[in-house]
Amino acid sequence: MVSLTEGTLLFQIINFFILVAILAKFAYKPLLKVLEERRNKIESDLDAAAQARETAAQLQAEYEAQLRSARAEAQAIIDKAVKQADKEAQAQLSAIREQIAREKQIAQAEIANEREVAIREMRNEVVTLSMAVAEKLLKKNLDPDMNAKLVANCIDQLQENRVKGN
Repeated sequence: MVSLTEGTLLFQIINFFILVAILAKFAYKPLLKVLEERRNKIESDLDAAAQARETAAQLQAEYEAQLRSARAEAQAIIDKAVKQADKEAQAQLSAIREQIAREKQIAQAEIANEREVAIREMRNEVVTLSMAVAEKLLKKNLDPDMNAKLVANCIDQLQENRVKGN
């Protein structure tokens, strides 16, 4: 057992203060220095992390701006291509309409020419037949039966000429 007497108690108190002084000189200051260094490192790491976060936010904003710009450019290219395609389609439609109009005019002109030729031919046939009928009438004084036969004969000849002409 340990007995505490005044001398030992005093000696223990002095030992304690000596120990505290030694620890203060050799352990406390280096311990405070290590803690201060650690605190500074943590602060610098937090600052670096904040800067990295800001840099990342800036990079993300730049990326999003570039992405929006690329999308806008792509849409502009698509719009331009659509307009060009519409323009070309309208030009082709216009050319086709003009071609159809020209062909229609040519067809109408051909029809008109053929009609005129047919009318001339018909007039010539009518004149020829009229002259033939008149010649026959003048040569003969005909009765109603002969007149009917003569008209029927002329009509038959007219139909034969038409069939041969077509």
